[in-house]
Amino acid sequence: MHTAKIDLTLEPTGRHIDFSKEMLEVAHVFRRVGGEAAPWQRVAVNARSPFLDTDTFAPGTLLEYYVQHETQQGEPEACSHVVSTTTA
Repeated sequence: MHTAKIDLTLEPTGRHIDFSKEMLEVAHVFRRVGGEAAPWQRVAVNARSPFLDTDTFAPGTLLEYYVQHETQQGEPEACSHVVSTTTA
């Protein structure tokens, strides 16, 4: 399994997540709120890049994201590194 590219940029409207995706790949975006004790939640299914997370959180909240790629048949193909930010 190869590593997918992911970049996180903060914008006034939310967190802009840019990731690599081949034409036929399926990409799911996962988010974890509050650190390692919290569970990962899938926040976008078959997402397009860029993905904009506009959910609001209290200032100082740690947010982490990663992207999981699958083939059209649902087989895992790639996973990105985890990127993180703290809300202002």
